[in-house]
Amino acid sequence: MSSQASIDFSSMDAPQREPQRLSALYQYHNAPEVAPAHGLEYDDTVYPSSDKYPVIRETPSYDPSNYKGKHSFQTDSRPPRIIFGMKVRTFLVVALVVTLITVGAAVGGAVGGKSMRENVPVFTGLNATSPSPTATPTISAFSAPTPTYTPLSTCQNHTSYSSLYALGSLGPVPATARLNYTLYCNLTNPLSQPSANKIAQAYTYSFSDCIEVCAGYNFWNAGSNCTVAAYQPTGGRPGNCWVGFADAVAVGSLAADPGMDVALLDML
Repeated sequence: MSSQASIDFSSMDAPQREPQRLSALYQYHNAPEVAPAHGLEYDDTVYPSSDKYPVIRETPSYDPSNYKGKHSFQTDSRPPRIIFGMKVRTFLVVALVVTLITVGAAVGGAVGGKSMRENVPVFTGLNATSPSPTATPTISAFSAPTPTYTPLSTCQNHTSYSSLYALGSLGPVPATARLNYTLYCNLTNPLSQPSANKIAQAYTYSFSDCIEVCAGYNFWNAGSNCTVAAYQPTGGRPGNCWVGFADAVAVGSLAADPGMDVALLDML
């Protein structure tokens, strides 16, 4: 007991010394693990690195200003982008379809135009720049020139003339029809006498035509009533030929009249 009593109690009598403050690293490593009350909050305290307890710093999901990405549990509540009343995807699809249609129409038009140009026939000798308008011809009323005929004197004095009616081309010749005449030139017209009877007048171009007027009257009437045919070539219209009846005309009693031809019916 005395040995134990010999223990130095000097240390006990010395004043109590405060425990030496532990280093920050020791306190961090040996501190009890405490879960945060509000989740993993952001802490800007710089902690020393340690292999035993690595420092993990996470950015809270509720602070978008410190986070640049997109959280898997956070939904995008922004309204969709609208272009010309359509969503972006719909607008891109419509724009693609319109572009394809426009390109197809342009290609089809080019191919069709080339095909039409190849099918157009080429006319040589024509002006390829611009066709000049064709002048429309003016159609005027055609007026045929009126032929001018001059009655001729074909009288041969003291010659006989047989009518064409005597040939029978117009039918049987009546036995009582007188169709033969004797020609006299440059005598006065026997039908100008008071006792003469004019049957008809005509405008003819020859002396023989004037005689046929008188012979035709006898042919169709089967008689001999037309005895004189007087023709004046220089006479104007309406008549230069006169036919009729003159009884017992004596040639010697007729005065000279230049330009007047006379045919007297042969009664024998």
